[in-house]
Amino acid sequence: MSLRQLQILHASEALPALPPAFAAAAQSGDALVLHTCQRVMVLACRPEIVHALQQELPAGAQAETCGGAAAYELLLRLACGLESRLAGETEVFGQFKQCWQEFQRARFDLAGHVSGLMQNLFRDVKDIRSRYLTGTGSASYGSLVRRVLNANAPSEASTAPILLVGAGQLAQSVAPWLRNAELWIWNRSAGRAEALAAELLRRDAERVVRILPSTYEAELAAWRAARDVIVCIPPDHQRDAQRVDAWSHPRDERGRVVHLGFNEVPAHAQGAAPWAGVDPLLHLGHLYEMLRASNEQRAAQLEQARRACADKALQALAPRPNVLAALAERSAGMGERTAARLTS
Repeated sequence: MSLRQLQILHASEALPALPPAFAAAAQSGDALVLHTCQRVMVLACRPEIVHALQQELPAGAQAETCGGAAAYELLLRLACGLESRLAGETEVFGQFKQCWQEFQRARFDLAGHVSGLMQNLFRDVKDIRSRYLTGTGSASYGSLVRRVLNANAPSEASTAPILLVGAGQLAQSVAPWLRNAELWIWNRSAGRAEALAAELLRRDAERVVRILPSTYEAELAAWRAARDVIVCIPPDHQRDAQRVDAWSHPRDERGRVVHLGFNEVPAHAQGAAPWAGVDPLLHLGHLYEMLRASNEQRAAQLEQARRACADKALQALAPRPNVLAALAERSAGMGERTAARLTS
């Protein structure tokens, strides 16, 4: 796939599940599909593919399509984290790489057609991040959660555990930062919890990680015993009242609940009302506010990175210097031959 052929469909909202047509397009090799907790993105070489998939999105879903240099610029901004709510965050780049690796394994016969484009993308993202986004401060959900927990940590050494509810992409980005206490992981799919624990221990064999049984009884018991709880799943109006009740159980150490499943806790919102009485409770809105309090240097660096994305997109479409030299040499040679014929 050349850059001039590149077509993108981008829906910047969470979908609980991909429409079947998206999975079919990815399986057939017609498109490379990235599905995260914040967005859905499709890369294809024909505009009719992205337009057909756009029609399969739920009613009211906000989506954009673009091609060529504009598509590559959007890819760069997304992979650099510049379009994320946490501007400059790093998790999305890892999601890009993971998506590409999965596509390579599943469709090895087709991956070669996209390989050059993806290699250029990864190279340009690393260059932009190293030039403009290094030293902008912690820009990840995990780093902000750790900052919140450290601010409320007991003055003396504590043995009370931290409970992580969920084992999906968001939990995977947060878990490596939760290193100050024993980590308990609960997920309704035991296999995903085991995979997350294995990855944490691969990175740090000295960590203390406990996988809880995937029953709701085990989860509620952990809510009663943990000092801090990090929730990385959406609100569940059938279960949240029980979670809040378990959290209210008397304990020696009480930390904080950090719920990353919603941006605010309006009392009238379905599924969020049980959390209105939890104090202290932090949610995504608080993390976004922490980020908005960053200094002016960070804002300037982000703007420089955005301009760099636009510049690299234009450069990617421009002929390479060696190609220009070859064309010039060929043109000069043709001119000499023409002059020789005219004088003969």
